[in-house]
Amino acid sequence: MTTAGTPTGKLDAVAKWSLIIGPLLVIIFNFLMPTNGIEPINPEDSDSYIKALGDDAGIAQIYAVAILLGIILYTRAIIGLWRIAPEGTSRYRLLIGGLGSISALALWAIVLGLTLAETSVAEKLGTAVSGAQAGVAGAAEQAAAATIAKALHAALFGVYQTATYVAYLSLIPLGGGLALSGIIRKEWGWAIALIGLTTVVLTSIFPVKTEEGVMIFGIMALIWGIVFAAMGLMIAKEDMD
Repeated sequence: MTTAGTPTGKLDAVAKWSLIIGPLLVIIFNFLMPTNGIEPINPEDSDSYIKALGDDAGIAQIYAVAILLGIILYTRAIIGLWRIAPEGTSRYRLLIGGLGSISALALWAIVLGLTLAETSVAEKLGTAVSGAQAGVAGAAEQAAAATIAKALHAALFGVYQTATYVAYLSLIPLGGGLALSGIIRKEWGWAIALIGLTTVVLTSIFPVKTEEGVMIFGIMALIWGIVFAAMGLMIAKEDMD
């Protein structure tokens, strides 16, 4: 194994399994969200987006919580990697990447909190629309719910863009630190840094609130999840040898 440093120990069991399970939870449940999938709904079409959330509100809320759990586990894994990094440049870079991951966790929690709120309002909006169509006095409730849902939608994607920047910028020092740490092959570390840089550049050109941007983010998130889960499996295998 080509490495540039010597880890201070083995990755603890919680961090090891968090590194595998966390990213898998994120990519699986992000894909299953009613607004995502193979053909994600254009976030700029707020009416369609809100309707999709409202139609499957219960499932969307469960998936959002699962995604947040995945991000928490991923962050725990990054802290574990920092703990075993050798002193020097590698450990310093992993510290910067870890702090970025913790900051990103806070932002993703806000994103998913806004998603839960938008989903709840979207469900109420669907009920109000049905009531208005049935001749019930629901026009005022429908208008109010629609206004709140669109405000939450705008706020959601504003924070989403910020969270994307923080999360993927943190991969650059994180990957650089891993490349020098001796924990994994250096190629894995540089690949992680490249994923971070590429995502930041692409989502700057195509913001996540656009149809192209949300598709690009989905693809890069999938690559991120596969790389980290595979890295976790590789570390687990080496520890068993």
